Amino acid sequence: MVIVGYTDLRELTHSETSLLPAKEREREFGSDNRRLQFLCGHALLRLLLQRVNGRPAAEQELTTEEGGKPIGPGGMAVSITHTGQRVACCVSEGGQIGIDLERIEERRETKQIIQRFFSDKEKAWLESGPLARFYMLWVLKEAFVKAHGQSIFGGLEKLRCVVEPPVIEAEATEGGFRDLNLYRRNDMFMGLATTEASLDDVEFHYWLAGTGRLEPASDYELVASTNEEAGRHAA
Repeated sequence: MVIVGYTDLRELTHSETSLLPAKEREREFGSDNRRLQFLCGHALLRLLLQRVNGRPAAEQELTTEEGGKPIGPGGMAVSITHTGQRVACCVSEGGQIGIDLERIEERRETKQIIQRFFSDKEKAWLESGPLARFYMLWVLKEAFVKAHGQSIFGGLEKLRCVVEPPVIEAEATEGGFRDLNLYRRNDMFMGLATTEASLDDVEFHYWLAGTGRLEPASDYELVASTNEEAGRHAA
């Protein structure tokens, strides 16, 4: 099973912050925005874990690898991402998983990133289409890197892909993957990467503000996938 949860960045209510242990609630950050990203992401992740293993969200113990990659109870694979005012998490019961969100930004400097981390084939594909193509590849590469617990500066070039909906043509020069999925919601792209779990059926849930409830959601549309079965359902 792979499930994804997302919510809007906000100040948490008392009942929502009670999902977090004191060491997380009292952690200091350089900005209020970064604090909210952390608190919302870790509270949401616990709600997803509760849905998977049935234990109360407040009892879900999270640890981190040396590089900062979060780990769920019993080594369960998890990943957290945020962009702007949105935060998202995912949980997988097998292997490793990574998630990334990015909003299309016309003013973002992309040339240096492309020159450093993209292959000649990827560059040619990017040059033949709109700016959105950059973000398609970026979220897939970031999700792949997160699945392997690596730094983006040491792993983005290890995944090479182009997107021809409903298919993602991809190869990994190191690390490997089972599935890659690309989703879109308005001007935002989401990438998912797994090392063992199939992405032919992914559950999406939205966390309602001020509650501990996850509601089934369907506003992220599947654009393309390396999984043939999933690709049949792409928008």
